[in-house]
Amino acid sequence: MSIVRSLLFCTLLLFSLFMTGCTASRNKGSMSGTGFSSNELLKQVNAIRAKGCNCGGRSYPAAAPVQWNSRLADAAGLHSSYMQRTGRLTHTGRNGATPEKRVAAAGYKWSYVAENIAMGQQNTREVIQSWLQSPGHCRNIMSRSVAEIGAARSGKYWTLLLAASN
Repeated sequence: MSIVRSLLFCTLLLFSLFMTGCTASRNKGSMSGTGFSSNELLKQVNAIRAKGCNCGGRSYPAAAPVQWNSRLADAAGLHSSYMQRTGRLTHTGRNGATPEKRVAAAGYKWSYVAENIAMGQQNTREVIQSWLQSPGHCRNIMSRSVAEIGAARSGKYWTLLLAASN
């Protein structure tokens, strides 16, 4: 009986590993081992926007879906890396750069910019939940001014840039 259980366990384990491997290889935008998936983050943000949200006691109606923007993701990546290098959770970047300056430096011609940052969350789901618990971050996610997003994680530091172009 124990041999049958062992074989069944090994078969299930191998099947699980195979399915995980297939999923990871198909998941464009996933950074293996980081707990970050751009596809998942975009999907979650759009699901929240589609149903509306209560942010710190203020109710926000449903908002249009947003698109992923690689320039915003690049700027988010640079800022997350900066925070990782300096060990500081901050909206101010190298040489005092603001989110607007970092987005412009990435070549994004913006008419609206907002930034959410976080530290310590283990995966995309956790960081989204953290931002929804913060009225300001939640408001940024629900803003009707936002058309595109880009995000990145470096170590324990997360950056989400939310913007609209000219």
